[in-house]
Amino acid sequence: MRPVLFVLLGLFVTSCTGNGNWSRSPQPAVLVLMVENLGFTSFSCGDSSNSPEEVLFESFCTESVRFTHAYTPSTMSQAAIASLLTGLYPREHGVRHNGPQFLNFKQVTVAEAAKQSGYKTSFISGGPPIWRRSGFNQGFDLFDDAIGLTYKNLYRPSINVINLFLSWQKTEAPSGKFASFLFFADPQFVDQPTVDDLGEVRENSYESQLEEVSESIETLVREMKRRKIWDSTTVVLVGLNGNVSDARNGEPGAVNLYSESTRSTLMVKPARHANPDYIIPSNWKIDSNVSLVDIGETLLEMLTAATPDESGGQGRVVSKMGTVSLQNAFTDPKPNWPDNREILVESAWPDWRGVGGVRASLRRGPYLYLFDSDARLYNTLTDNLEVRPLPLNEPGVARLREEFSVHLKSLGYSPWKITNDSELDRTLLGEDLWRERPVTAEMAKRLKALTRRYPDNRELIGWRAHVDVQRADWPDLKAAAGEVRPLWSYVADVNLNSPKQTILDACSKALFTQSADRDKDCGDDLARALATWADEHKSRADRERAMELFNRLEINKAVSDRVSRANLTAGDTWDVSRGRWSEPSLTELMLATPALRKYRSRKNDRL
Repeated sequence: MRPVLFVLLGLFVTSCTGNGNWSRSPQPAVLVLMVENLGFTSFSCGDSSNSPEEVLFESFCTESVRFTHAYTPSTMSQAAIASLLTGLYPREHGVRHNGPQFLNFKQVTVAEAAKQSGYKTSFISGGPPIWRRSGFNQGFDLFDDAIGLTYKNLYRPSINVINLFLSWQKTEAPSGKFASFLFFADPQFVDQPTVDDLGEVRENSYESQLEEVSESIETLVREMKRRKIWDSTTVVLVGLNGNVSDARNGEPGAVNLYSESTRSTLMVKPARHANPDYIIPSNWKIDSNVSLVDIGETLLEMLTAATPDESGGQGRVVSKMGTVSLQNAFTDPKPNWPDNREILVESAWPDWRGVGGVRASLRRGPYLYLFDSDARLYNTLTDNLEVRPLPLNEPGVARLREEFSVHLKSLGYSPWKITNDSELDRTLLGEDLWRERPVTAEMAKRLKALTRRYPDNRELIGWRAHVDVQRADWPDLKAAAGEVRPLWSYVADVNLNSPKQTILDACSKALFTQSADRDKDCGDDLARALATWADEHKSRADRERAMELFNRLEINKAVSDRVSRANLTAGDTWDVSRGRWSEPSLTELMLATPALRKYRSRKNDRL
């Protein structure tokens, strides 16, 4: 934007408000749109080679302040949202990963501040990993995480999230004084089919899910404009973490603290109360480093009509990390905070998953410091891909590294190192292996190589058996069975037409023996139901009842298994039990035998 236009804009703003700040008088409504895996590189506003027809989130590209160097405080979405709600870093509010951690009720949240100022409040979750058990519901009139999981739907699509919000706003906040948070889980589900506005099915991909979210949000914008609440609402579009499709070799997205995983989309469309007949959109870029924690500070300041100093007197804990309010940037393209402020980013995923402790990084101006056991310092001005650490013999590098190290140690961090290679390698493989598509020969080869490298990792051995059954690779299933999994060997032998005497457990005997009380000692309800359904000596009525019971139990199991696989493709970032699906179940193995293969087809048809 030309300098003369900035001057004219400044005069316009001042004349309309008297003090140059039109976003705080009166207090605006607030809507925060939080998108999983929406990194800075996820889309372009037409600044590069994209044509206008390809622009996603078009309303924000044309009407918002765009923060080009915004960083999440954590790669864990639960921790990042806690920061948006409190204006505190994860080490301060205590929610550091997506596991069973809870926001302390003593923390004053944006929702509670809004309630005190007379706002209606709502939070609508689109799915994992954001649930009520996080403690985020405090201060919200509505906290809706009732997804209703089914085999076909593991999350709430973006348009459904938006429709729920619009319905709530119409009935509960018709005056337009609301503070609402909407979480979109869609980009994690890259194998879920989506349909565009013309009814055409898109190719399953991350990009398709992003298009779906963009179209849904544009629908929201149009409806807000129709209801005449768009201009009076400050709308924040924020990515909770980076673009997972920009993976760095050897680093799962959850542990990666480089820019591709931590540099987020942040666009703010400020509320405009000045002159409804003549509004100049706030449409410029802010290139200085900011943290998503600053959004929490900004919203708390905005909703309480208080400065940071005043808010400290209201009982709210103020971050000691030097957060700033971004409100000035909504009316002035020149930031009022120092360029060299420090931005902290962490990942507690390795601590949660037993891969290592909490990993931390620090940014100051163009510098990125990774506080690893082999600590690295990067200059992003000369190395924007962050692939060439600055050498120690370069002037000033040793001093900068020491400053960063001392500061991070004072905050309680230690140099990070991997303590469990097998868990890290398992996670990297799982992101690709359990996509909803046939496992390729190359992927099966990678899996076998890992089981040879980590022969004591029971989960990897179990994955190998799953893949062998899926690919009907019976010789490899027998090899994977070794001496300790006789049922795997039995199934492999039966399919190879070379059955051998094998000691089976009670449930296996129920499926393959002919005695009248064959299922008496089997405690597996699913196996018992299958045994009765497949027993041609039973009455038709008994077999049909058994079939219905089997199908009901199998559907519940199939949903749980699909959640487990989807979690693995999402980088093992959800709070999901991993033990149940670590290896093939008895019924999965038995349904792979020739005698029961027709029942497997019927089961799959039912699903």
